[in-house]
Amino acid sequence: MAPANTASRNEREKKLKSLLFFASNLEARLTATARDTSLLEELQVHIRTLPLAPSSTVAAKQDDLDRIGTELWNLSTRLRRDEQPDGKPKDEVRRKKKALSSLRVFSFLLLDSAAGQVEKGRERKNCVRLMKVALKAARVCIDSNEYNGATKVLERAADYQEALVAEPDKERNEEAALRERLRVEYFALRTTLAWRQDRMDTAEHMYAKSRQAANAPNSSTAECLADLFYEMGKDFFGKRNYELAVRWLERAHDVLLEQAFEESSSETSELRLSIMQCIVQAYMKLKTDESQKKANDLVSLMETEHGEKIVVCLLRLELLSASDDLDINRYYAVLLRMIRSVVLTETNFKTIMHHIHKLKDHSNSTVSRLLEDLLDIRLFEDGNEDWIEKVVITRIWIGTTSSLMDNTLASLQGLVNKVSSSIRGTLSAPATHAAQTLLWKRVEVYYSQADYGDAEAWCRLCLHALFERAGELNKGKIARKVILCAISRQDYAAARDVFSKMSDVGKNEPITRFLMYKMALHSNDFDFAAECLDEVCRKSSKDATLLYACVVEAQNGGDRRQSIAALKKVLDKYDYAAPAGIHLPALLRCTTRMLSLELIKDDHLDTETVEELCKVFDGASAQAKASRRRPSTPAQQLFTVSEFEWFSKNAYNIALKYCAEMQPAQLIRLLRTCIELQYYLETRKHCEAFRRNAIEQLDGAKLGESAQKDITSKHFQVIKLELEATMRLEEWDRLDGLFDEALRYKEPGNCESLADLVLVIHTQVVKANVDGKRQQKILTVLQKIINITWQHSNNDIVKLSRWIRCLFQLALSFDESISLKCIDQASLIAAARHGVSDDLEPITQQHLLNTPPPSSSPTKVADAEGKETNCYPSTELEWLATTCFNLAVDYYLQENDEKCRAWADKAVNVAQWMEDNGQLRNQLTEKRAGLISWE
Repeated sequence: MAPANTASRNEREKKLKSLLFFASNLEARLTATARDTSLLEELQVHIRTLPLAPSSTVAAKQDDLDRIGTELWNLSTRLRRDEQPDGKPKDEVRRKKKALSSLRVFSFLLLDSAAGQVEKGRERKNCVRLMKVALKAARVCIDSNEYNGATKVLERAADYQEALVAEPDKERNEEAALRERLRVEYFALRTTLAWRQDRMDTAEHMYAKSRQAANAPNSSTAECLADLFYEMGKDFFGKRNYELAVRWLERAHDVLLEQAFEESSSETSELRLSIMQCIVQAYMKLKTDESQKKANDLVSLMETEHGEKIVVCLLRLELLSASDDLDINRYYAVLLRMIRSVVLTETNFKTIMHHIHKLKDHSNSTVSRLLEDLLDIRLFEDGNEDWIEKVVITRIWIGTTSSLMDNTLASLQGLVNKVSSSIRGTLSAPATHAAQTLLWKRVEVYYSQADYGDAEAWCRLCLHALFERAGELNKGKIARKVILCAISRQDYAAARDVFSKMSDVGKNEPITRFLMYKMALHSNDFDFAAECLDEVCRKSSKDATLLYACVVEAQNGGDRRQSIAALKKVLDKYDYAAPAGIHLPALLRCTTRMLSLELIKDDHLDTETVEELCKVFDGASAQAKASRRRPSTPAQQLFTVSEFEWFSKNAYNIALKYCAEMQPAQLIRLLRTCIELQYYLETRKHCEAFRRNAIEQLDGAKLGESAQKDITSKHFQVIKLELEATMRLEEWDRLDGLFDEALRYKEPGNCESLADLVLVIHTQVVKANVDGKRQQKILTVLQKIINITWQHSNNDIVKLSRWIRCLFQLALSFDESISLKCIDQASLIAAARHGVSDDLEPITQQHLLNTPPPSSSPTKVADAEGKETNCYPSTELEWLATTCFNLAVDYYLQENDEKCRAWADKAVNVAQWMEDNGQLRNQLTEKRAGLISWE
């Protein structure tokens, strides 16, 4: 047996030597700057071999083990204190934290191995020391979630806690109390570990052990236990396990209740309050009658002990809110106590406002009273303007949104008076805007109900001095609403009073002057009405809406003289024209009718009225002339044939009716206007006569070459003039014959002016909403002009390309076949310019998709004199190609494969003639492959 014992001893010595070597070098490895990745694993391996069993070999190294263990324990404490995790990666911090907790476990196990070589009963003092170390090591491990290390340490500490049991019938002293406290802390840590490991049966067992370990723990231990049980209770509360939460929270509360009140610290008092708060919340979550009663009793106890604390008030409010029938009076009393007692911070203020808002659904009157209490009791004295404004806005909101409160206006009037006298200055601009927005809603409600008295009263509240920072625009808007209410109540003196108190900016606003014009008409104050009308006219430079409103107002009032005065202002303002959006002929007709009714005064023709009538007819004549100018404007197009006839007939009738009494100069002005307004009709008649005569001369007589050219040129110009007159007279059926006659002359110079005229006529036809067939015929004329120009003079490609683009775009909306032919024509012209075809047909010819593309450097085609001809513009080809392809995409989305293929083919075909080395053609070809599935 001797050899076996020797071998075993040698093995123990070898392991012990390895352990001591590792432990001796541990400090250097831990404090080294270089990262030691294997250290933690080696540390865990040695921990698994500890503690060392008692033996003579280990006993010989007892002092070394104790010394090294102590040094490493102190090192772990120092490293943990010096560790700064800021800025380091989370993984590195977590790894370092685990290493330090493992170091503590290792240190304790070294000390435990050294102490295991003697009987613990004889070394009770050493047991206390090791127990302290064990508890600290276990606590660090639990905090680091290193539960295996904590378990191993506490299992070794079990032996020490047994050795610390006090001997019976011995006098208690400080040493005994210390041993007792350590045992309680030991069981508390075992309880904590079991809770963290979700082993509540073990936790319950350890809790019972801790209660048996000491009859009444001292205040420090009690606070430690209560804090532990409180954390456990909060954890269960967060996990919605309210029964366990109540159990552990009650235990925490019981531990603190066992302590004498005079021994409790302020921290203990705060902890107890927090525990009681959490218990109440847990009771409420149980939702049983018994738990609700307990919650009420506990809150009552808290009110007795800590009635001034905001948390107690909040718990009472929470209990009251949970009740099926809210006790409004008690709710009010609790909030009032909060208002009186709490320290006003931003958080506390928001909390109070939050609970006041919660009461709104139950009693607006109580909410209003609380808000005013908050102002009177605290905020006016505190002087925080931001809080005061928030309370004021909330109070106004309550007052303006509630339909159940009596005397709302009077109460709000009292509020703003009180606030105005209690603060320095006025509300800020944002607060003023918010308040007036709320008040304005009430104004609009009463005004829409024709309750002008109440609407005016609310407006006057908006104009209170407290809202001085409202800004001129808002003040003016509110004052105008007061004026409207006063006018509706026929209290014109009140309207004048409000107007007199407005600022100069507000008074001279056009809308203000319009309202006062309205008031002046109703009160027969025509001088003031004229003043207001002048101001409105002066400010109506672009927008004539208010000026015309004055006209309507005068007409509605039945005072024709005022209506005429307003109309004269309008016509004088715009020089007998009109701004955009106004139908000038109707305005002139209205003025003419009114003036006609005022021609006779005291049985005599009024010369001034006649003069005004002459001005109106002169203005109509001037506008009629302007309608013949190019380019045409929307205002010019208002004068149609019916308008010409109306003004012509009325000018003639007035002149005829009063010719005996009218002054010669005025009579001549009216007759001249009558004649000028008949110009289009006369023009058409003269053109018809000239054309008949010209055709007879050209067909019947044998004229010389120069005479024939002269008549032909004049004939073409007369046709164009008659086309324009026919367009203005909107006699659309006469266009076809005139176009046919004009197309007889195929000179290139004629085609340019005719094409422009065709485009203008087409625009007028579209605006007149003439049927599509008529529009198609007009575009056909343009199509013929393009063919004639290409066949007889193909040099001006730029002009041709523009006409083709216009025709293409105009035809798209109702006849795609014309647009498709335009693409063919463009391709043919472009191909000819690249020398692909010398024999081109008119636009009806269909080109092939596989027409050879131009080379990268196309050869210019030279004319007879050796000059290069111009090519089809690349920008026009690019526009046509991209537009065609976009149409193909549209038809692709509509699942119309046939049209998609047709437009895609056209796009590629026209793109190939661009001088871009085939870039656009290749791009569209590639995209076309994505749209079309070729068979």
